[in-house]
Amino acid sequence: MWEVERVLGANVAMMWPRRGTFPTGMTYARLGDGPTTLLWLAAATRGPMLAMMARAVRPFVAAGYTVWLVSVRPNMPTGHTLEDMADDYARLIDEEFGGHVDLVIGHSNGGMIGFCLAARHPDRFGHIVIAEAGLWSERLDRANLDSARLLVTGHTRQGGALMIRFIAPNLRLPGVVPVLGALIGRATLAEYGDDLLVVAEAIHAFDPQEILPNIAVPVLLVGGENDVLFAQEELERAAQLIPQGTLRHYPGTNHFGTITSPRFAADTHDFIRQRQQTTA
Repeated sequence: MWEVERVLGANVAMMWPRRGTFPTGMTYARLGDGPTTLLWLAAATRGPMLAMMARAVRPFVAAGYTVWLVSVRPNMPTGHTLEDMADDYARLIDEEFGGHVDLVIGHSNGGMIGFCLAARHPDRFGHIVIAEAGLWSERLDRANLDSARLLVTGHTRQGGALMIRFIAPNLRLPGVVPVLGALIGRATLAEYGDDLLVVAEAIHAFDPQEILPNIAVPVLLVGGENDVLFAQEELERAAQLIPQGTLRHYPGTNHFGTITSPRFAADTHDFIRQRQQTTA
């Protein structure tokens, strides 16, 4: 890191992920050195997905945040629930962040964990934003579980291809799906390992409709018009179930396009300012 700062300068280096591992075993990638703390749940902390995550958080780093992209706890036992994962993050906040972070963001799987964190540990954070997570279809649940089972049993090409066929059903280029499937499958497995199946099974067992009404803090939900995983009506229903839920929907964006959209950081900052004005 210090060599990076010497060659590129401190301003560029603050955008460079610094990776490490907490005593709990949860890996992290840290960007920035600002006075405000952002904890991103179930984030990619290595491999090609980290580059996308770094792009998504750079507006927050520029706004004065220290961003912590933190993975789920490794070697989770079978039956570890999303509520248990939320408890893992609450303990991490207690042990490593003095019991409180300024902002929590959860995307996709991390968003499902974020719902549980908001319901069970609302005192651990100042604000929470959930992107591309909410109610979802039985078809998606089945595909997510089947893909995870294929990947952890060594069938990376088939598991990755199943993910691609669901996310990009109109992709018709011959030979592309198997190649991309192998690449995505290996990258996903490298990030999660056998915990991938634990997370998929936890999501399968989770019913958002039971916990969302119990969230007593304001939540900003963000979704993309072209996200095939979480349809607009499913996110609207999730926002309605949260007593203080607010939904922002981005035209023309897909599952990952929401968090890399310039609107995402801007809407998050607006959400925080509005809350601060309300409580002032």
